[in-house]
Amino acid sequence: MKTPKFILSMAIGLFATLTLVNTAMAQSTILVVDQSRVLRDSDVGKHIKRQIESIGKQMEAEMKAQVSPIAGERTRLMTELKDMNVEALKSRPDLQKRAASLQEKTQKSQLEVKYKQTELQITEQKALAKINEKLAAIMKAIVDEKRADVVLDRSMVIYTGPSTDITDAVISRLNSQMKTVTVVRERLPRKPLPKAQPTQGR
Repeated sequence: MKTPKFILSMAIGLFATLTLVNTAMAQSTILVVDQSRVLRDSDVGKHIKRQIESIGKQMEAEMKAQVSPIAGERTRLMTELKDMNVEALKSRPDLQKRAASLQEKTQKSQLEVKYKQTELQITEQKALAKINEKLAAIMKAIVDEKRADVVLDRSMVIYTGPSTDITDAVISRLNSQMKTVTVVRERLPRKPLPKAQPTQGR
């Protein structure tokens, strides 16, 4: 069975493209950097991690203080409702009001958890962004020194020799130039919960 011409043409074109890429790469000086290890092992990266963990614990304490009274109210209400049927509950508007209030507080606390998770992510992202300018300058200096043409992240490379990996050099220079950055906790504006629409009788 003969190979269709268009498939053969595609195969030839792909081979030619790979050949050109390989040739270009062979003629280039390529360096590799493990950016995740730079952020994990550098002094400033460790500093940011400690600050984010501290802010995270503070958020957990805030949520615990908010949720504990809700849990207590839920336990008390469930105790009172335990032996009541639907008809009995209809005669107790006070319990209905407490149940509605408890549901609203629970929804608010769940929403607050999501707000805090987002705030923590933004806080970390903004702190790490402060390192980027310094890292860019450091890597450019190393590229100029080694007369390299390409810098790849370690995650994109299956194997690299020690001579092409500049991660340790980047970490060393970053440690000498930046130890800490200011980590400011982000706070997003809260929006009120949408009010439940009253059920209309038919």
